Amino acid sequence: MIGGTGYAGSAIVREAARRGHAVTSLSRSIPDAKVEGVSYATADAMDGAIVLGEADVVVGALSPRGDNVGRLAAAYERLAALAQGQGARLVLVGGFSCLRAADGAPRMIESVGFPPEVPEAIVLEAKENMVVLNRLLADTSGLDWLFVSPAMDFSAWMPGEDLGRYRVGGEVALFDEKGRSAISGIDYARAVLDEIEQPSVHRAQIGVAY
Repeated sequence: MIGGTGYAGSAIVREAARRGHAVTSLSRSIPDAKVEGVSYATADAMDGAIVLGEADVVVGALSPRGDNVGRLAAAYERLAALAQGQGARLVLVGGFSCLRAADGAPRMIESVGFPPEVPEAIVLEAKENMVVLNRLLADTSGLDWLFVSPAMDFSAWMPGEDLGRYRVGGEVALFDEKGRSAISGIDYARAVLDEIEQPSVHRAQIGVAY
């Protein structure tokens, strides 16, 4: 797990450990509250200082914020090469704005009407995630990758509830009957682990929401 101490990463680490997987969490710092059974190590993926060991699945949950702005795509490109080199599957935590509003529509971050009230930092993050996805879509190496976009309401500031369910879609964003797009950290993590344990989608983007 690369970036296992953030909101999405920590949820995935906890769920993977709960299911009995051998989990190694790599991040720039080791959390004070460790998950039992998880091995922790410090590494800076943005600088390429990553050793995958014998991992058969590599999960990336890096955030292009702070001093990481502008460095995400290159970091994931290096990670993809490492994963491909040892035949590991690469699963990346994507962004909601990389989804489409409808079939055939542009991806939200690429649409002309992208909401102007969205903070610049969020727009930059969405654009970097889009670069990552575009590079994966253009990949010709045969890398087994999956780009998992969460719902719109998905963050430490709106953690949501543990509902024990989720829906999976393709490139088109999912909304509930009230027009809301949301997923909690734990239910998102369950979707990721279910796909890791029983792979059904390869070299594609999926979206997860209620």
